[in-house]
Amino acid sequence: MAHLSPKLSGMSPDVFRFEISESSGYAQDWHAHDCHMLLLPRQGGLFLATESHTHTLHVSRQAFSLVPADFAHSTQAAPGREKHMALYVDSQYIHHQGRLDGYQAFAAQADRAGVWQGSETLDSILRLHDQLAAGCSAADFRRQVPHLNHLLFEECARLIARQQPPAQHSDSQRNALLVRDIQRYVREHLQDELNVDLIGYQFHLSRRHLTRLFKACCDETLVDFTNRTRVETAARLISSSSLSILDVSLAVGIDSPSYLARLFKRYLGLVPSDLRKPH
Repeated sequence: MAHLSPKLSGMSPDVFRFEISESSGYAQDWHAHDCHMLLLPRQGGLFLATESHTHTLHVSRQAFSLVPADFAHSTQAAPGREKHMALYVDSQYIHHQGRLDGYQAFAAQADRAGVWQGSETLDSILRLHDQLAAGCSAADFRRQVPHLNHLLFEECARLIARQQPPAQHSDSQRNALLVRDIQRYVREHLQDELNVDLIGYQFHLSRRHLTRLFKACCDETLVDFTNRTRVETAARLISSSSLSILDVSLAVGIDSPSYLARLFKRYLGLVPSDLRKPH
């Protein structure tokens, strides 16, 4: 049975409580909260299982999840360093807001667990939180937190209200969403070492399963997608900047300009120097 994890009851008159988790190997077994929870990944991703879903939901850094009060769930991060934020919201406050103009669509979905796509505005609020936490004194930051909490809640409520209710996806839809997150991870980590084993480690997938899944969804291998993405990014850098070929190679995670040239030949049919505009 999931244990109850009190977050607001009898602890504070505030309707919000904000927590940050930053660790390696994060995992929480089945539990429930005495309030609603907004879960916002900041580094890495989270795997969320809930009592209402037959499959595990992947919450990427570009998304967030809502878990209602007294709703059993478990969370686990991919191996490695992770960081996420959780905003706990008094359920009575949500019910009260649901009676106000403009909040009905949000309130209609607030009693179900799901994952919603984020927005540039939400990301800006989270970055503002990071900047204030790093640049203010502890006392000044504590005074700012209630305002940040309100901004986070308002933007998440707006996003939930305007998006379709989270659906129970088929296996093929879930695989497509997972592959999309893998592609995004590759694009955001081109400077890092990227191979099938390391990417599988990040997404809790075996080498064989990841290879077959990616090939089935994209009709190309993960290695080809990674190399092609590196080449296309390098081509844009060469065409639009004065960076040396070596600097461009390093920027896309390739140590050797000669190896970059071989990849250019394979995927574009030319060499990097062909893209330099004549002076």
